[in-house]
Amino acid sequence: MLAFATEQSGDRGIRIRPMSDVDLGSIRELRSVVRWSGDPRAFDLLRGVKNARWAVAETPDGSLAGMVGAVPLGEVGILCHLAVREDYRRAGLGTGLARWAIAYLRSAGVRIIRLYSTRQAEALYLALGFKPTAPRTVYRLESLSRNLRARDRESRYQLTPLLLGDLPELYGLDHWSYGGNRSALVFATVRLHPGGGLVARDESGLIKGYLIRSSSDCAERIGPFLAATPEVARVLLARSLRSCRNTPIEVMVPGGGPAHDLLDEFGFKGRKDRLGMELGAAEKRSPGLDQYGTTPYLAT
Repeated sequence: MLAFATEQSGDRGIRIRPMSDVDLGSIRELRSVVRWSGDPRAFDLLRGVKNARWAVAETPDGSLAGMVGAVPLGEVGILCHLAVREDYRRAGLGTGLARWAIAYLRSAGVRIIRLYSTRQAEALYLALGFKPTAPRTVYRLESLSRNLRARDRESRYQLTPLLLGDLPELYGLDHWSYGGNRSALVFATVRLHPGGGLVARDESGLIKGYLIRSSSDCAERIGPFLAATPEVARVLLARSLRSCRNTPIEVMVPGGGPAHDLLDEFGFKGRKDRLGMELGAAEKRSPGLDQYGTTPYLAT
């Protein structure tokens, strides 16, 4: 067990320890206090990823002052859900929680650690050695005002619903493109949102792109969304939008790439969100599919 008592907090006696099921009620209250804006199902989904670990910062009276998640995905690890109560901030607790997560991910064999930082936390991660990559952009389409039926009619790609039999090939392509093994997240997203996946295959039957659409009470979300070319991405997006409800549609784009022009073409409006940051160096590899949208579950 990794434990930590913040030197800066004087005699508060806070310690960092692994989270247990007994903490879940307090975790929900902590999440409410810090006003996380992520999908409320993200925490439960990420908890189910194999070898994911969570830590809490416990005060002497047993209440929780903070928490953090560490999710290894092969050579890539995700540091997520770092939260500290307002009255415990600026005392080193966020740094201690982040170090706990980094230490665990390193012990799990992770080579590169990724996260999305709020503006307030950027200095904390920079001090720990993280390097900025690119801001995430959240695109939103308020209503389907355009005629989308003709956009994929003449496509040379075969579009089919994502089936369980497609997953082995899809996992391999996604791993090569992302650099980490997101198979557990992809499978959990498909299981939570059945019928929302599409696959594009070329004339030889090879997967050239895929898209998963998920629904919430207030919006439809698209992601993960990967494609070999803008043409593949265009027909996948057009077909998916035809099946969307009359609710706003969101796509989170990690960094640059061709996704921005495509979403602008479809009438989406974007705003810069959190800053992508990385610690470590990924192995250089040939490029795979381009990422047009990341997962809605804290965004890997």
